Amino acid sequence: MKLVIIALFPVLLLPAYLVEAEEGKPLENGPPLEQKNGTLDDLKEISGVVIDRTMTRLGEDFYSLFSQKLNDEFEDLEENLTVKERPTALSGSIITVLHRQAIIYRTAVSPGRDQIEAKVDDAIKTVSSYVVRWRIERYLKDTFDVDYDEI
Repeated sequence: MKLVIIALFPVLLLPAYLVEAEEGKPLENGPPLEQKNGTLDDLKEISGVVIDRTMTRLGEDFYSLFSQKLNDEFEDLEENLTVKERPTALSGSIITVLHRQAIIYRTAVSPGRDQIEAKVDDAIKTVSSYVVRWRIERYLKDTFDVDYDEI
């Protein structure tokens, strides 16, 4: 078994080598990490992401419409949000929008898809007021001995 894996290893690496060789440039868009001095200062945290944790078509419709409208309203959103769905047996789904494990918005969506746009508009209003309030509270907090991300 080990012999087969060892024999297949070069074959598995061949496509990655060919992609780099075909285009003539490395796959990385910046300097390679191997050339860095071991510091991770250049690696930045990803921000402005809306994470999809939905399970059904109903939740997927809510997520796609919510993320489109949120990106239209906040082009420079730096906070990460999570859209989570909990399907229920008879009443459709319970959709929750979270920011740093704090619930911002929660609603029940019935199996009919006609009400999703109204629920998304309500969620966008709630999230936009929350984000403004959260930013103000964050900048007004006392950070004498801790930084903003440690609060």
